[in-house]
Amino acid sequence: DATTTSAAPSLVSRTVHSFTNSVKMSASVVSGRWSGGLVLSLLVVLLVAPSPAPAKSFDFLQIVSSLADNVITRLYREDEIELLGHYCTISRTPYFYKWELNFRATSRCPDWTTALGKAEGYVNPHNAETEATKDLVRKLVERGLVTQEEASPWL
Repeated sequence: DATTTSAAPSLVSRTVHSFTNSVKMSASVVSGRWSGGLVLSLLVVLLVAPSPAPAKSFDFLQIVSSLADNVITRLYREDEIELLGHYCTISRTPYFYKWELNFRATSRCPDWTTALGKAEGYVNPHNAETEATKDLVRKLVERGLVTQEEASPWL
C-alpha cells in the first residue's frame, strides 16, 4: 500500500503538471495566432490600400505672384464713365498715412474740359472715387459748363 500511496501523489502531480503545460501551450498558440492574424491583416491592408499620388512641388513664387496681382488689381483702378453726356475717366491709387491704407482718386473728362476732380484721405476706395467725381462736377458748375440742376444728381 505504501507504494500505491507514494505513487498516487506522483501521478496527480504529473497530471496537474501536464494539464498546466497544455493550458500554457494553448494560450500561447491562441495569442500567437491573434498577434499573427493582426500582423497579417495589417500587411494585407497596406498592400491593398492605394498609394497616395505624388505631391506636386510647392511653388511659392507662383502663389506670391498671384496674390500680388490680386492685390494690385483691387487697390489700383482706372475706369471709364459717362458724366453728363461726356466720356470721363476715374483713377484710384492707394497710399499709407500714419500706418493706415488710404486712397486718393482723380476724375477728368479729357475730351471736354481740363478740370480735374480730386479726393484724398479716404479709407474706403469707393468713397474716394465718389468724392473725386463730386469735386469735378462742382468745378464744372463753377466754370459754367453745366447748370446746378444738371449737376444735382451727381452732387
